[in-house]
Amino acid sequence: MPSTLLHPATAGASSARSRCCARLAGLWLAAALAAGPAGAERAAVAGEVPAQVRALESAGRARPAESAAAVGALLAQAAPDRATRLEALTVQGWLLACVPDDEGAEGVARTLDNLAQPGASAAALLVRARLAEKTGNTRRATALIDEAMTRLPADAPPLARLRFVDAQARIRGSADKLEDAIRLGHEALKLADAQGDAWRQAEVRGELAYVYFIAKQLARASSLNEEALAIAARDGDAMTLAHVSNKRAIFRDAEGDLAGARRGFMAALDYARQAGAKTEEAGYLANLADSYLKSAEYPIALRYAQQALPLTRELKNLDGETVALANIGLAQIAMHDIEAGKKNLRASLAIDERRDSISGMSATYDEMGQYLEKAGDLAGAVDSLHQYRALADQMLQRDQQQAIFELQEQFDAERRAKEIELLRRENDLKGEQLHARDLQQRLWWLLAGCGLLTLAIVAMLLRRVRDTNRELADSNALLQELAEIDPLTGLANRRHFQATMRRVAADGRLEGTVFLIDIDHFKRINDCWGHAVGDAVLVEVARRLRSVLREPDLIVRWGGEEFLVVVRALGGDAVEALAGRMLDVIGAAPVEHEGRTISTSASIGFATFPIEPTRLAVSWERAINLVDTALYLAKAHGRNRAYGVRNLHAHDDAELDAIGQSLEAAWRAGEVALTLLQGPAAAEPATTITEWSRAAALPEPV
Repeated sequence: MPSTLLHPATAGASSARSRCCARLAGLWLAAALAAGPAGAERAAVAGEVPAQVRALESAGRARPAESAAAVGALLAQAAPDRATRLEALTVQGWLLACVPDDEGAEGVARTLDNLAQPGASAAALLVRARLAEKTGNTRRATALIDEAMTRLPADAPPLARLRFVDAQARIRGSADKLEDAIRLGHEALKLADAQGDAWRQAEVRGELAYVYFIAKQLARASSLNEEALAIAARDGDAMTLAHVSNKRAIFRDAEGDLAGARRGFMAALDYARQAGAKTEEAGYLANLADSYLKSAEYPIALRYAQQALPLTRELKNLDGETVALANIGLAQIAMHDIEAGKKNLRASLAIDERRDSISGMSATYDEMGQYLEKAGDLAGAVDSLHQYRALADQMLQRDQQQAIFELQEQFDAERRAKEIELLRRENDLKGEQLHARDLQQRLWWLLAGCGLLTLAIVAMLLRRVRDTNRELADSNALLQELAEIDPLTGLANRRHFQATMRRVAADGRLEGTVFLIDIDHFKRINDCWGHAVGDAVLVEVARRLRSVLREPDLIVRWGGEEFLVVVRALGGDAVEALAGRMLDVIGAAPVEHEGRTISTSASIGFATFPIEPTRLAVSWERAINLVDTALYLAKAHGRNRAYGVRNLHAHDDAELDAIGQSLEAAWRAGEVALTLLQGPAAAEPATTITEWSRAAALPEPV
């Protein structure tokens, strides 16, 4: 279907029709209220209550709080039948959850729980699932909507079933269960087409299109969204046009059509303003700000972000406020108003910290560090980088703990099932024993046979108990092993490294050569190609590292895109040769994945401990901090290179910490000797900074 956007004049007429429908709903409600209970009852008998509820449901996409209040007033004044009351309460609870109004939505859900009619408990769960989805608790939303579907009556009206299936499809998509989301989306599409409401047909197509987009099926996503846009254009509903225009802009952006994307975002913004949808207006302003940030048009990005901020605060939308503040701060830093930018970014971080949003804080620190580095504030960039890594470690540890918890739950469930089976068999044994006694009384000649049978059963059960205990021991050993292995790369994780350090460094001091490796521009790989490609790059880099290291060497996935290597203490030439091989094997050839070619390189920091010339023995924590600082020098001075600490004149931990905090300054003061190795693109032999600096100054950060 060809791409269709409404002409401005047509858009105005469409918006007028949408507003006309909303005014008709309000006029009907006012007339019913003026006529008193009897008039309202007559309206209900005439069947107007269901029509008005559905009109308010459509209008509630733009103004959910006002529409929910209107449904409540309708319920208070009219006397609808039981089915209509159930539908009105379901719509009211859904709209309150969209605000989100936790107390109001839960109050409606409790009212639905108390309704003694089929489908009421399912509707209560639907409202709670929507509330959990809006507040970011996808796991709870999934559990609630799945239970709601089991309670939905088989003879539920088609419109009610559409609401449930559509909600389940959207929640499955939020949980990255894309196959389920696509299957349910097509089921919702059939129900919407059979129902005949144009805005529902367009909205369901738009939601299904976005799931296809997440699944990397861009052509199918664009085709479905164009169908939705054509339906919305014919219907003239401004809110639907806003939604599908925004999705069209997102798809155009993914195709690299920046001009088309911006036209789409502007169209979506105009439609949202026509519909009076302030939440969408704030979101589309944020999309525009992001678009102009990507193209380095910072004044325009700043203007859109500043327009979004007061809207998010008026709506008390903390997600939107954090995005607006972050976009303002990044634009200001890029325009060299660094202090103002930092202030706004700290305000954004403070909101995420109050909400315990570790992922949001991590992403903000990452972008903040990149923008500060480009603006020349290296100290601020270093601080942001450390904060980002600390939060990334927290997220990694949390994910690992969750994986272990889920594995433990599965293990416990299997153990309980085996225990139940054992008890069942024991009960069977008792029954057999009772039966044997009965036979003994009646048939003495079978006594010997029954005794042998009983002994055989006992022996069998004892053998099975031993087998079960052995299986439990094997499962415990497997659980311990899995807890110390990174599930993506198969390398050791931080937990295994710490356990190893407790064994081999009982005195807390590390002996060996340590390399800390960071994949360059990994966030850009994820942003451009998606997390599946990023995962493929991590797996390939892990394989390449194994190819140049020996079996006894310890390779650890240290963080998101960081790897830690510990080998026996090597001499200067051997250390540099190994660092050079790691640079070459990572950066010499691009990673191939599903027809894509992804160029890779890495930055490395390394040192041998105890460190020369004082032979200062340090804890493994201090050793890694020193190597991490050397790694940052490699990233700050252009990436695709390695810096090694060859000599460091420190006699105790305090001197080591002081030098490590300003490594470059210590080198200039002669307290440190560093070795520089270039990546495969440079193809230069390894030199020490002392030798290299005779011909050139230390390179400026890139």
